[in-house]
Amino acid sequence: MKLEAEVIVTDGECVPSQRSLMKNERNPFLSKEIILLEESKMRKEENTTFVCKNCSTPVAPLTNGSYRNHCPQCLYSLHVDIRPGDRQNTCHGLMRPIDYRQHSQKGYQLLHGCTRCKNQQWNIVAQDTQQPDHFIEWLTQTAAYH
Repeated sequence: MKLEAEVIVTDGECVPSQRSLMKNERNPFLSKEIILLEESKMRKEENTTFVCKNCSTPVAPLTNGSYRNHCPQCLYSLHVDIRPGDRQNTCHGLMRPIDYRQHSQKGYQLLHGCTRCKNQQWNIVAQDTQQPDHFIEWLTQTAAYH
């Protein structure tokens, strides 16, 4: 069996080198803690500012420990993930909010539907952050149409 990840031995422990972590390689001998650290580094890079492709609102990163995946103003998202946070999907269609639910552990969630490929994905409503979602306003608008 050939191991692709590079490791550094310090104090009798094997840890992945920075180069190995940056390649996002999976090594079956790495501890769960190292893998979680690797994933958290990846997600911190994704929690960046962006401009909404639907309404042109400048969007700030979340400050509540999660990462932003939709516009707080219009609640639209982009179809960029296959798995949450991987940014590997090539569709890049606008995902509009189409429904909501109350989850017992996650709080309110929005169902986003892709306007291009029709994929659907649940996302947590951002609260307790510097730029919270306009969820109540969206609910009020949605109720007016029903």
